[in-house]
Amino acid sequence: MGRVNGFAALEVRGDARARGHAHGEAFRDRIHTARDFYFDELFAGGPLDGAAIEARATTVAVLCERLAPSQAEEIRGIAAGSGLAPWQVFVLNARTEIINARVGECSALYLAQSKLLAQNWDWLEPLESACVVIAHERPDGHRYITFGEPGMVGKIGLSSAGLGVCLNILFAAHDLTGLPVHVLIGALLNAPDFDAARALMAAAGSGKASHLLVAADDGRAVSMEFFGDESHALEPVDGVLLHTNHCLGRGAAGRTAELANSCARYDLLGAALAADARRDLGRVRDILSSDAGGEDALLRPYRAQSVLGNRRVGTCATVIMELDAGRLHLRRGPHAAAPFATFSVRDEAPAEVAAG
Repeated sequence: MGRVNGFAALEVRGDARARGHAHGEAFRDRIHTARDFYFDELFAGGPLDGAAIEARATTVAVLCERLAPSQAEEIRGIAAGSGLAPWQVFVLNARTEIINARVGECSALYLAQSKLLAQNWDWLEPLESACVVIAHERPDGHRYITFGEPGMVGKIGLSSAGLGVCLNILFAAHDLTGLPVHVLIGALLNAPDFDAARALMAAAGSGKASHLLVAADDGRAVSMEFFGDESHALEPVDGVLLHTNHCLGRGAAGRTAELANSCARYDLLGAALAADARRDLGRVRDILSSDAGGEDALLRPYRAQSVLGNRRVGTCATVIMELDAGRLHLRRGPHAAAPFATFSVRDEAPAEVAAG
């Protein structure tokens, strides 16, 4: 694919090991850059030193081999292709469980009426230019598109089985005893249907703090919160699911003062839907392009975050999925006027089909 709308893009085919190897080889430099950024900057000064992080990688590898062997093979393929030690790629896929800083980021929504699943993915500014789009095709013909950081087997994506996945970080003390969230997403995008996806989440274990919004082209959806040792499955209300970065399954107890930004963005999502009855693609684009609310806006310019050493956090990308049409729309950066590129999982070779 080359480059699409400012993002590096790639098509990979074959079994998990082959697809991982192609990913690692094509994006070798980007994966090394991501490794250096996390290991040398974000992990430095954290609660885990180098030896503890490597030990964590061993735990992650064992969990992946047991609970998601295909994704473990893909990670080993990425390592071989990129020239990194496998443990380092396992760590990249578990970075969310290592860094659980209270940063206001990510707003997601699902609308059953139009079968639209979407989110703004907010994270650190250097990762915007590093992100990649990968169109996967397995030997059995199953296809899926992932958008995310290089070296990871899953983040935000859409599959030819009609399943889409979005995510938000949550904040809870945890000791990883199940699949890291990015590995779980990789497994979900390989699932044959919504029932299998729900079974995967039920069997994924605990010890993480993340929310997954999973929806299908048949109108079913679930908002799944992993909150340390707790888990909460939330069903659509009037065909709508919304999520930011506080734990809705805890009710009023989840709306704490330290998560005021998350609560404000959640309320903005609800108010935007209440203000306009339209539930189409254009309306979702408008909602996720809004700069109303100042520092609590849904589309967030990069601003320094003291919790991360004043590194800048903002909207790295906007993703909108038309589940019934099998299309994923992607826009780079916190720029409302920027064009969207469109990818399809229904074509023989998933590729950019439109932009704008």
